[in-house]
Amino acid sequence: MATIRMTSEHWSRTYAHLFSMRGEHFAFFLASWTESAGEPAFSVRDVLPVDDSNVTFTAGGRVMSDEALVRVVNLAVKTKSALIEAHNHGGVLPRFSGTDRRGLGEVVPYMLSSLPGRPYAATVWGDETIYAEYFTQKSGVDAHGRGGVVGSIVAYGKRLDQRVSRDDDERRIARRFNRQEAWFTPAGQRRMGRIKFGVVGLGGTGGPIVQNLVYLGGRDFVFVDHDSSDETSMNRLVTATAADVDTPKAILARRLVKAVMPEAKVHVVLKELQTGKALDALKGVDVLIGCVDNDGARLVLNELALAYNIPYFDLGVGIDAKDGHVDAAGGRVAAVLPGGPCLYCMGQIDGDEARYWLADDEQRAFLRGRGYVKGMDVNAPSVAALNAAVAAAAGNELAVYFSGVRVVQSLLELDLLGAGRAVKSQWLTPVRVEKKAGCPACEAAGRGDEANIERYRRDR
Repeated sequence: MATIRMTSEHWSRTYAHLFSMRGEHFAFFLASWTESAGEPAFSVRDVLPVDDSNVTFTAGGRVMSDEALVRVVNLAVKTKSALIEAHNHGGVLPRFSGTDRRGLGEVVPYMLSSLPGRPYAATVWGDETIYAEYFTQKSGVDAHGRGGVVGSIVAYGKRLDQRVSRDDDERRIARRFNRQEAWFTPAGQRRMGRIKFGVVGLGGTGGPIVQNLVYLGGRDFVFVDHDSSDETSMNRLVTATAADVDTPKAILARRLVKAVMPEAKVHVVLKELQTGKALDALKGVDVLIGCVDNDGARLVLNELALAYNIPYFDLGVGIDAKDGHVDAAGGRVAAVLPGGPCLYCMGQIDGDEARYWLADDEQRAFLRGRGYVKGMDVNAPSVAALNAAVAAAAGNELAVYFSGVRVVQSLLELDLLGAGRAVKSQWLTPVRVEKKAGCPACEAAGRGDEANIERYRRDR
């Protein structure tokens, strides 16, 4: 599914220009891009409003001057960017007109030849939603100037807002969501169903978070997990039944989604995160959720999210227990949002642990044999209720992010024992964290393919 990502500021600036007065107006986006499942994923870098003095009236409507097109193309060449065109129609179901189609038939070949190797996209803006199509040299352009439809257009800021227009925009919301509409509104509920969720790790916390998302209305998922259930996971794998031992966890999660929402789309990747197939699939999601059990995978997800401007929610659970005595138990939810602190800034990645899990099997064996690491391969204690509590906290923060009712907390900690507190109880506490100057991970933010996430692959 082709994707366009932009900040809420990009959206607001463009909307203000396009709807500044009656009639059609134009703008361009400069964007970085990557490819996921063979389709482009654009990340907007800047907005270039086209002054009305560069737009002329014709019998068919308004047309940009050749000088305006040449200027934006030259700027795209200079900044090594792809281009996305924007103009407005208004209304509730924006689509390209016949005049637009004729214009695309001329402009698209010019753009693809002027910016070789880069995709091009064109958008038409309605009152609240945006329709878009993309064009690439690989797909070519038919007589009507078509390439492919952009399936997701998200604006992220205080909230994650899905702005894409689809043909079912005016379809009634299913009655099953009646009790949610007061919070999310019918339009918000529809948009939630168009958000593409990438979930990595479908075990103890992954199963409950998927359950939360599908009941909220999610119906587009990418699941990445190479692991299968076993007897020791039956105490916490809420997606499994007694007959499901040795079944891939991602398959069990897909079954849950389809049981609740039969029309949902679920793409399952039964591979490790550090494979080309997994990384390729995740580059195209709108929200990334990590339910992994080691800081090596956590490091990769943190960097991937930063590089491609994908909001990332990371879940962690831990129990320190021995011989029936529990010294500590709890978990945390970290939200890595574009422009905010990352997991490194929050102190949530242990460098030694990450290096161990990013090493190959031979290197790990060497480190264990020399006594440089201990406890990395020990199965940690885990119980379903604690996993569910952390997943519920994450689900609530995601619901907050979709609706914008408040700012999402960057870091929430759950303390089951209330250690050091006057009241010994469960405590869910926000932790103040800030983006750190000079953070090496944050410096790669927005760099897309230039961040070279592929260097973590093990299957090359």
